[in-house]
Parts: sequence; C-alpha cells; structure tokens
Amino acid sequence: MPDGRGRRERRRLLIAPDRLHAGGGVVTLLERERHYLRKVLRLRSGERCDVVDGAGHLWSARLAADETLALEPSLSEPRRTGTPPRPGLELALAVPRRSFDEGLRMVVELGLDRLTLLRAERSVAAPGAISDRWRLIVAEACEQCERLWCPALEGIEPACGVFETPPAAGELRLLATTRRRLDGLMDVLRRRSGDGLVRVVLAVGPEGGWSPAEEARAEGAGWLPVSLSDQILRTPTAAVAAVAQLATWRDGLSSPCPAPSPSP
Repeated sequence: MPDGRGRRERRRLLIAPDRLHAGGGVVTLLERERHYLRKVLRLRSGERCDVVDGAGHLWSARLAADETLALEPSLSEPRRTGTPPRPGLELALAVPRRSFDEGLRMVVELGLDRLTLLRAERSVAAPGAISDRWRLIVAEACEQCERLWCPALEGIEPACGVFETPPAAGELRLLATTRRRLDGLMDVLRRRSGDGLVRVVLAVGPEGGWSPAEEARAEGAGWLPVSLSDQILRTPTAAVAAVAQLATWRDGLSSPCPAPSPSP
C-alpha cells in the first residue's frame, strides 16, 4: 500500500544498533530525530521512512503517534543487507585548524570507512577529544549519501604513536607528503591492485606538514611516502582529494574492463 509519499522521498535515518536492539525494533526517537522526521521531512503518523544501523542493514520503519519508529517487518528481517566494501579505506588525519566540518562531511560521502584523527608536532591547538558535533556530521552525511555502513571516527592520537603501530596483515600504509619527488597516490595504488589488500591507510599531515622526525619514524615503520598533487594543498583539501582518489581506485577494482573496440 502506498504510504502517501513517493519512493524518492523515503529518506534514511541512522540509528545505532544498540538502540535498535534495546527496544526490540521499536525505537524512541531523540529530539533531533523527531525534528528531522516531523519538521524537515514532514512525516505524519503512520507514514514510513528507511532506517539504517550503520552496520550493513536497512529496514522500512513506520512512525507512530507516540514518537516511536517500528521496524518492518521485524528487527530480525531487514529489507536490505550489505557487506562492507573491500579493501577498507582509512584516513589518518592531523586535525585541521579550520574548515574541518565540511571536509569531514565530504570524506564520509565519498566512501571513507575509518577516520583516525591525529595530533601532530605542527598541529595548532588540536582538541583533546572528538566532539559530539563531528559525530553528528558523520551520521548526517551517512543519511544524506545513503550508505549502509557508517565509518568509524577515532582518536585523537599522537601521530608518532599511530605510525609505530605494527601493520595488520594485508594492510598498505601510505604517508602523504610534499616537496619531494615521489610517486603519485594513484600510481602506487594501481601497482598494488593485485596484492590482495584488505585495508589501505593514508596519513595526511597538518598545514605545516609533517616534521622531519615524524616522517623518519613513519618511513622507518614501513609507511610509504606518496604525493597527492603537484600543488601544496590545505589539510581539508588534501583529505578530500586523497579520499576521492582512494574511492576511485577501489571502485575500479570491481568494475569490469571494457571490451576492446572491434577493428574497422
């Protein structure tokens, strides 16, 4: 039966798995969620939206008069499931001085799977912890771009501590840097496409770049230096450019090669 609205207007709401399970598939909405459904989407009682848990599942859900959402047909029967994309794409990013909110939204929409925030030697006034605003931006970006999987947001960690963490099996670790003659990111990724990679981690430094000590420790631990651009990019710009290249490369891994054109 139609729910009173066209299918294209079935927007998504991201609700964490623990909240979905706590109510057995009936969720009491938070104030932000009520405002979004009632005031922004103008959803009426009895109408539906889609709910994702950020862990690969999607349900249809009906809004009730008591400001709850009920998953349909049930919590154990999602309407759609998906496996996480592979290889995973991770960005280790020195927190920028400004313009981070929009850059954060963009890298989520582009398909980043994990973002670890760093405190580098040349970071300026890096906060001590991840803010609730940043977590909200990640959630809203997932809803906007209709992702089934919500990226992890972690940190804020000292850069050298992250550099010296032993790599996982199947992990390629790359260090974006400047003012050196280096292979470009896409060139390096294409050469490693057949290596059975499980995860690619790319580190992007602060506005003043990595310190010599940080570069030495990273490269000593096996991080491979790469170039993102011939130009010097601000940290938010570099982050978006990097994730766009990573996502394009990953998309190409699953795309069949075009058939050769017939000879005339």
